[in-house]
Amino acid sequence: MTRVALWELPYFARNMLAVLMLAERKEAATILALEGNLGAGKTTFVQTLARELGVREVVQSPTYVLMKSYPLELSNHGSEINKKFTRLVHIDAYRLESPEEFDALRPEEFLNDLETLVVVEWPEKIEGRLPKPDMTLKFSADNLTDGERDIDAL
Repeated sequence: MTRVALWELPYFARNMLAVLMLAERKEAATILALEGNLGAGKTTFVQTLARELGVREVVQSPTYVLMKSYPLELSNHGSEINKKFTRLVHIDAYRLESPEEFDALRPEEFLNDLETLVVVEWPEKIEGRLPKPDMTLKFSADNLTDGERDIDAL
């Protein structure tokens, strides 16, 4: 488990992106699963990740709309490090009552796109509908001071 202060989150996000970008290309989307209790820092991480990928618009939790999609530009200069993804899809499955409700998002459209990075909060809610994640991050804010999170990468 890695303890990450909130001010260190951009560095952590860049490292996670580097790992995902170095992974072997496959014929489907790259999936990053985020597990953890409410308030553990999952959405804050996605906001930081989106900024690192060059998203300029405000990234809010898609708790009520379930999914948000952000176009990305491929870049390898300056602080922009995206060399693999043309779209970020952020899913918050917290409000789903059953995995079958995930089908309403038409997941085949983004899960089959090899240039899409899919970040899923609460992946356990859609178990059986989501392919095996390329990486899972487990967040915890238990017994920590404000501004710190424990993050375990699997």
